[in-house]
Amino acid sequence: MKTCKSVLVAGALLVSGTAVSAGFPATFEALDTNGDGYISNEEANARKDLTKSWQAIDKNTDNKLDITEFDAFEGKGRYTTPEESEEPEPGAAPY
Repeated sequence: MKTCKSVLVAGALLVSGTAVSAGFPATFEALDTNGDGYISNEEANARKDLTKSWQAIDKNTDNKLDITEFDAFEGKGRYTTPEESEEPEPGAAPY
């Protein structure tokens, strides 16, 4: 029964958005606990990567993150455009 209780507690924490586990980054909405549309320094403490890079992420230096700043940070380095030299597969849609 010990395993079942652990799984239930972990699942409840993930659903509620109160805990962030490695491999499960929180969404903007989960981090914005007061619902004001911004992530404050205090709210960002739930994720070490946000607090570590805070000055670089907060582009307009208003000491809070809006959805645009958060999305830019989350997407950084995750998408690279195809090389110009790549040949599309026959019948594939252009990119």
